[in-house]
Amino acid sequence: MTPPLTALIADDDKATAKLVEMLLIKWGIKTVVAYDGLEALEVMMQADPPSLLLLDWEMPSYSGIELCEKIRQIDTANPPYIILCTARDSAEHIVQGLNKGANDYISKPFNTQVLKARVEVGKRTLELQSRLVDAMTRLDHLASFDELTGLLNRRVLFERIREDFSRAHRAKENLCFAVCDIDWFKRINDKYGHPAGDAILRQLGDLLTQELRPYDRLGRIGGEEFLLLFSVKDDCNAVKVLERIRSAIEHHDFVYEEKLIAVTMSFGATFIEAGEEVARVEAYFKRADEALYRSKETGRNHVTFSENIV
Repeated sequence: MTPPLTALIADDDKATAKLVEMLLIKWGIKTVVAYDGLEALEVMMQADPPSLLLLDWEMPSYSGIELCEKIRQIDTANPPYIILCTARDSAEHIVQGLNKGANDYISKPFNTQVLKARVEVGKRTLELQSRLVDAMTRLDHLASFDELTGLLNRRVLFERIREDFSRAHRAKENLCFAVCDIDWFKRINDKYGHPAGDAILRQLGDLLTQELRPYDRLGRIGGEEFLLLFSVKDDCNAVKVLERIRSAIEHHDFVYEEKLIAVTMSFGATFIEAGEEVARVEAYFKRADEALYRSKETGRNHVTFSENIV
């Protein structure tokens, strides 16, 4: 639902400002009034500023033209729609105003019907802009997060882990890099159906999130496979953390359509010692994935570390 539109009326002529305010309120638009350019700029610097601006060309402090320039310098994903109000209606002045950042202009004194038409154009433009920004935000989210679980996807997760490696190396922190996947996941899909499998993946993503700290890394890297990266005191602590998570999953009540579904996970992990020359993410992934394979071979529902830890 589109939020109610708020307009800023900036005009040092109080009678004109009042007239425009009354008209906009009649047309269902909330209003904020400023009587000079500085006051108008202060309004625009606040959180959630008006999105439709009617700026008088001639004002104290900042003229409408100067105000256009300053407002266009504000970094925002949703720039306002600016209508410049002026008695200067020559082609030269119109071009000047548009070049300085105005979207439209209207001549003074106002014709009420023309003003309403200009405002309606501004409203439609802002609505389309808002929809475009929402769509871009959704696309950006889909490009970074797994749609099913809401966790980071593989590409973005690897990017973030590279940053974590650099930070941990500087801070001389030990890290645990772990890959895990659901045991016998195909059997779950075959027995309960793919919607049940999707529900299990979502619940598992929530459970892993709860078991880790907010600053630990977690993502779904494909199918029923997840990747974890977290800092630890030492290798024994790394083992304890993964065993705690494995046990929490084993004893958790996974439910789909009032049916309890038993779920376990196998883990493969590698320990990254503080100060060691950090390799590529793919190298640690290969090492952890090989350890995961050994967990599967030894009966599943198991934590296995690579050879660099007993």
